Amino acid sequence: MKIKNITRYTYENTDFQGWRVSIQRCGRIITRYFSDLQYGSEEASYRQALDYRDAVFRAMDAHRDDLPEYMDTELRHVQQILLEKGHPDTQMAPSRGEMAPSRGHRE
Repeated sequence: MKIKNITRYTYENTDFQGWRVSIQRCGRIITRYFSDLQYGSEEASYRQALDYRDAVFRAMDAHRDDLPEYMDTELRHVQQILLEKGHPDTQMAPSRGEMAPSRGHRE
């Protein structure tokens, strides 16, 4: 089953199994993962991913006139969550509000 903007991850050699929501607009990407373990089952994590995707689309529809600024705000929100969780690779690129390349990569 192919669902727009939602991908299933089920690899034998990784600890993560679940769903990934990835939405790209105005040169920005919003990505979020929904773990089967966190939500209790494959079906429950799928439902959360679907609800999140639909909520993002509704919010983007409501912000048609200022979509690039809205996307930047969402990216800053995701960065703040990662910083609070102590994620090491959460540097913002100053020019477009995107997550900066990590691990020594230079453009």
